[in-house]
Amino acid sequence: MFGKKKENSIPVQHYEGLKDFAQDFPCKIEINDSTFEIRRLKPETTVTLPLERITSFSALEEPRFMLKYHGDKAKTNKLLSGKKFYLVVDYIAHDGSDKMLAFWGTASEYSKFIELQNMTFGSTETSYCL
Repeated sequence: MFGKKKENSIPVQHYEGLKDFAQDFPCKIEINDSTFEIRRLKPETTVTLPLERITSFSALEEPRFMLKYHGDKAKTNKLLSGKKFYLVVDYIAHDGSDKMLAFWGTASEYSKFIELQNMTFGSTETSYCL
């Protein structure tokens, strides 16, 4: 009856794609009715991306992410235990170009990344008006 509202956001670390967010900076991501929302915690900043502009979500283990996006099997893992998992968000920018965002989390976030990967978003149109 007076229970706590369920938190739908996923705690992650920003890796790349947002110029105003530092690499490895904590933030939360969440899907709302029509947007993908990224909230940096301190200082609080929110970035929204319309779901219609997202073309895919990909969940990758760190070695696969590094090889695919950086041509290198190098690990960035500074964690003493556990693995890093990446969520890649491919989207269409305002100018029509393909862009990506990357976030990382631990094993506890990986199952949520897989759920996002299995969702279908985006439009099949080749031009966008904003």
